[in-house]
Amino acid sequence: MRLASLLAISAATALPLLPARAQEAPPGGASQLGVYLDCRAHCDSDYIRTEVAFVNWLRERLAADVHVLITSEDAGAGGDAYTLAFLGQRAQAGRGDTLRYSTNPTMTSDERRRGLTRTLALGLVRFVAQTPAAATLRVAQELDIVAETPAQMTPASDPWRAWVFEFDLSGDLDGERNYRNRQLEAGFGANRTTDAWKSDVQFEISYDDERVVDIEYDSLGRVVDETAFETLRRNWSLDMLFVKSINGNWSLGFQSNLGSNTFSNQRLSVQITPAVEYNIFPYVESTRRELTMQYGMGYETFFYQDTTIFDRISETLPVHYVSLNYSVRQPWGSTSFQARHQNYLTDPSKRNSEVEGEISVRLFRGFNVNFGGEYRWIQDQINLRRGGGDPLDVLLRRRELLTGFEYNARLGFSYTFGSIFNNVVNPRF
Repeated sequence: MRLASLLAISAATALPLLPARAQEAPPGGASQLGVYLDCRAHCDSDYIRTEVAFVNWLRERLAADVHVLITSEDAGAGGDAYTLAFLGQRAQAGRGDTLRYSTNPTMTSDERRRGLTRTLALGLVRFVAQTPAAATLRVAQELDIVAETPAQMTPASDPWRAWVFEFDLSGDLDGERNYRNRQLEAGFGANRTTDAWKSDVQFEISYDDERVVDIEYDSLGRVVDETAFETLRRNWSLDMLFVKSINGNWSLGFQSNLGSNTFSNQRLSVQITPAVEYNIFPYVESTRRELTMQYGMGYETFFYQDTTIFDRISETLPVHYVSLNYSVRQPWGSTSFQARHQNYLTDPSKRNSEVEGEISVRLFRGFNVNFGGEYRWIQDQINLRRGGGDPLDVLLRRRELLTGFEYNARLGFSYTFGSIFNNVVNPRF
């Protein structure tokens, strides 16, 4: 059997902590390391606190000796690349470390959480070593164990050459005497991600058939009239993206979209847009901070179901866009901002601009505030059907309507108080 060198941390007088069940944290936690877990990814916090019991888990960031910030981004082959930043505070101020852990789509959720928890535990060792609790720990090497985080295969040894495929199909049927709804959705995806290239192809199709019967009765309860209303929505889209990495900051991309949308009066639409992107920060820092600028130019072709308000049944237009994206995730919270502008080169007045932002901040102990919103200026609805149409089309949302803007705003906060200790996990009920 292949040997796998895995590090595990265990108490000197207890069973191994990883991957075996955790032991209770010893009383008198003053000698233990205080840790605040700040996960901005998919983490099983209960599992982490159960397995890593040689530290004190706290709910208050400023009271902890170590702030663990976990972020993630999509990795090659459809997995996730986690970045674990260990930020020393208080008695551990000045110490820090960064570890990385990657998953692949073939791993189960248990394998993913075990690997992430093991990486987290290893990162805490250097901090525990500076506390009296270090005397109760030992480092052991486990042999003849199948690695829980199998390494990603390189394209040279991968018969699939790093391609990952996914297919999904779902349906829904519900109804009653005067109502029936049938939905069907299907999708197919293919992705290949390497350091040099990123390729992504996504196909989606949806079918929604809804029928409502309005019945009128006389004074004796007899049916005197029945009127049926039916709504049919059919959409499909094929999105393709190919990106070439130039260096640590520059990328070249090619985007293409084909689709059909009954709501938007598009029997067929085709969009092809080459683009270039520049990241102020190196891409390797993208899990913590990112500031990208992107510019693309291409064309759009539309074949409409009905004649538009501009008396067109089809048209091809050159288009370009520019976008800005900023995001940062730090111990104090996170923020993101996006801005995008697009217009047709033959008529700049036909344009579409949008801004979107979101901020999550810890203002003081236990108090978090989250707010965000978006606003969109819409001046490019060249696809609108000509004529007033049926009022039912408006009520049942069968057709797109003329508008000049869209907006959304959100605000929320939370406040937690009480004990700062967060060690015990009790799954009962």
